[in-house]
Amino acid sequence: MAKLPQMTTDFARWYAEAFMDEAARRDLRWKGVVDVAASADHETVEVLTRLAFPTPVPASGRKSENLTDIYSSMVQTISGGDSTFDPTHSARELQVLAAAALARLVPVMPDAALVVTTASMASTRRPELPMDLAGLAEAALVKLAERKHLRQDFGEIELAAPKVDYKFDAEILETMEAEQIQAEFDRLRHATAAAIERVVAGQNRVVKVLLDRQELDEEELQMLWWLTGGYSHVSDKPFAKIDDALRPFSLALELAEMTAVSPGPGSIRAMLLRAGVGNTKLKLEDAVNATGADWAKEVSNSTLVSPVTTPIHFALEQRAELGSTDAWQTAWSGLTGLPADLQLPAVKLAELFYREHVFLNLDA
Repeated sequence: MAKLPQMTTDFARWYAEAFMDEAARRDLRWKGVVDVAASADHETVEVLTRLAFPTPVPASGRKSENLTDIYSSMVQTISGGDSTFDPTHSARELQVLAAAALARLVPVMPDAALVVTTASMASTRRPELPMDLAGLAEAALVKLAERKHLRQDFGEIELAAPKVDYKFDAEILETMEAEQIQAEFDRLRHATAAAIERVVAGQNRVVKVLLDRQELDEEELQMLWWLTGGYSHVSDKPFAKIDDALRPFSLALELAEMTAVSPGPGSIRAMLLRAGVGNTKLKLEDAVNATGADWAKEVSNSTLVSPVTTPIHFALEQRAELGSTDAWQTAWSGLTGLPADLQLPAVKLAELFYREHVFLNLDA
């Protein structure tokens, strides 16, 4: 059984500031936070983010979602197995615990870092938390991108010559008994097989490193050629000829589709700026309505689209389903809790759309 990590000073402070600092209960909750983070997948992250960023959308899911079992299991785990923990009457504590679990996840899990920033929607959503969760996620994305794109020192993956862990027992030859000789051959066979398994495992590790490096190099090359060419294959025209309202999502989509490894390179915003997506504020509804209904439907067809973690793709989904440019805003605003007239710098909208698309379509 793995040893429980020592409680961080951050968690102790967050919990003490938000609740009565009862040591026994705090220790129990710390165990719950650690256990949830240790086994979290993208669906757990969705539930945690919904709890940390409260909206009209329930953390246990809407009718079209299947999050109820995940929610119930996560609540039981994050409470530390406390049978008296009632999420209905402890909503505030559950929110803080979910945020603490996300704070533990964002430095190591790209999906968590991505969705915390997209749920924040450039700080448009500002939940009352004892930590700057969105700020932690933004900083984590920078480090994750650097780590994922770090050049490999191939000296570190050089394989050593295999060693067969076997020593012949010379006394066996003196007896020449068949059973003993057979046992000796079996021992030699097992030792050789173990050595071969180690070699194969090492070779597979090296092959994975090389394939990952190849993917990253291809990603980098494709993005640079795309940026140098200055031509959008999605819009079938040069960057500068794309309508200002359509340019953020159109170009962000192309970069997202060229991304090979989550969370993508740290230079996405710089590339978007270089491609002509500016800092002028743009209404989200104008950017969404600039897309065609078929395009909006195609890019938002993932079953993971959520009003909380992917609000831009949810807007595109609503725009496509209703088939109208003026009927989706009210329902979208009601479910996301975001203003219908939300506007952000165009490059920020593009970056958030990019992050959502990577989360929805790329395995982390």
